[in-house]
Amino acid sequence: MLVNEKYVPRHKMSFVLCHWLNGISFLMLFLTALPLYADQFQFLYATFGAATLQNAHRFFAVVFIVTPIIGLIIAREGYARMFGEVFRFGLDDIKFLIRFPIELLGMHPEGVPKQSFYNGGEKMNILLQAIVWVVMVASGLILWFGSGHFDNSVRAWFIPIHSIAASIGFAAALAHIYLAVVMYPPSLHGMKDGTITVKYADSHHGQWVEELIEEGKVSSGEIKRAIREG
Repeated sequence: MLVNEKYVPRHKMSFVLCHWLNGISFLMLFLTALPLYADQFQFLYATFGAATLQNAHRFFAVVFIVTPIIGLIIAREGYARMFGEVFRFGLDDIKFLIRFPIELLGMHPEGVPKQSFYNGGEKMNILLQAIVWVVMVASGLILWFGSGHFDNSVRAWFIPIHSIAASIGFAAALAHIYLAVVMYPPSLHGMKDGTITVKYADSHHGQWVEELIEEGKVSSGEIKRAIREG
């Protein structure tokens, strides 16, 4: 089960692919829309042309929309587990979130419950991004194709809705990137080849590690040895 006696498989590569497609398409959607909201980014229009950026925005919108749909086909096991856990938000997740800010300060708070495949923070982020996806897609499609179906005064309301959803999603994405790159680099490894170190899995997803042991996918001896050797 362990890879090189150090890593535990967490995500299949099909799920990793969908993760990056979703993240990159969202980032490109944000960047191609910036000139609409701030004069400081008008140079993008001057550099690439307004029509080019608008077409790029539509292209990445399609990628952003179809990625989860494709994921439900090629990475259905990963998506099923993700949404299955997100909607099982319990007391242990709340306790994790209460103590999480202390951990961000570089300290190790006591009394943090063992977390499952997704910890409380990840569950909150996934749920938030799912809501953002729905709002952005719905409002975006209305703005793109709704001219013949909705009055312009009605469509005008969807502009701020679309923008606010994108801003919230971008802020959450920045926090997600910061945590992965700065605070918890081992978690980023899981989005490179689908594996994370046993030590990180035990400290942040201890309940899941125990499940793997109970299922016979890995032995407690292997886990202890991997943690000891770092």
